[in-house]
Order: sequence, then C-alpha cells, then structure tokens
Amino acid sequence: MSVLRIRYLGEPVLRARAEPVAEITDEIRRLAQDMVDTMLDEPGLGLAAPQVGESLRMVVVRIVSENQDEEDTEEEKPTVAVLVNPEVIESSEETITRREGCLSLPTLWGEVTRPKSVAVRAVDLMGRPMEMHGEGLMARVLLHEIDHLDGTVFLDKANPDTLVWLVPDEDQEEGYREDPTTVEEVTARFEHIARRRRAKEAEL
Repeated sequence: MSVLRIRYLGEPVLRARAEPVAEITDEIRRLAQDMVDTMLDEPGLGLAAPQVGESLRMVVVRIVSENQDEEDTEEEKPTVAVLVNPEVIESSEETITRREGCLSLPTLWGEVTRPKSVAVRAVDLMGRPMEMHGEGLMARVLLHEIDHLDGTVFLDKANPDTLVWLVPDEDQEEGYREDPTTVEEVTARFEHIARRRRAKEAEL
C-alpha cells in the first residue's frame, strides 16, 4: 500500500489538461493501485491522477448507489473502478444540485449543478474497452473526477453564494460550523498553502 500526497489547488498540475495514457504498463497499474489506496485512506469517493501529481487521464472511483449519501460510504470492502482515458459520451438534460467537496480543496464545500445521469467510455487496466453508467451521486463522482483531467475543479462550477468552510466547533451539535467564503478567498488561501509547500520542498 502506498498513500500518495494529495495536491491542493494552487499547484499547476491541477490546472493543466492531462495527457492521454498511451500504454497501460506495470507502472500505470502501480499508479492506479496507489491512487485507490490513497482514495480509501482519505477517504474519498474518487481521485484523479493530477490530484497526486501525475498529469495523466486516469481516475479511480468508488461505486456508490444512486441515492446514497456522501457521508454513508464506509463499507468494509468498497467496490472501486479504474477508468483509463475516460470520456463522457452521454449526459442527461435533467440535472441535480447538491453539495460537493474535494480532496484537493479540503474543508471547502459548495453546491454544484450536474446532470442526473451520465455514460462514460474508457478502458480498464487490461486495455479492454468499457462503459460505465452513473445515476445521482455516481454520476456526480464521475463528472467531478473527469473534470480534474481538464484542469477544472468544483470551485469553478459551484454557486459562489453557497461556498463554506467546515470548521470544527464543539459548541455545534454536528461538531462543526459553516463559515461562508468567496472564490477569491478560497483561491488566495490555497495559493498560499501551495507556496508554503513549494518552499518546504525546496529546503529538502
């Protein structure tokens, strides 16, 4: 098991268009397994290669049910899928708006409107063509991760009036409070974090 470092907004790899995977090698398979390990360790519902510093068109996702709550995903042995060079081939006109978060923008949440259903074409780690259909939360997970491959994060699509930081607060029944924020504040905060990370890495 290898847990990789998650890249945060502010690091250039998250804004670059990822390159197609030209050949599925043992190195690509190892990267896919490390991405699965990282996703489950966080835990998250999905992870794209750029989020771990690799500008490649590959994502890993947890298989979730249509109406499953994002918080209700603690299966002992979750089912996961690896999609190499995924592309959206069909999406519904009907949409759903719900709150999203992202491992690359920790503690930030905001409402995003996305298609209710989606069909994605990709290849698996054996190089075989595959299609995956998602409804509800599964569609959202697929679209969120594929966005990363084009340098897009959920902040770009969120309703700015719904952006909040989740801040631990023992005085609140849920154990946290929601502090409203802005796109500008979010961008500045993560750029500051990215600069600090780069400075620490330069010292090593």
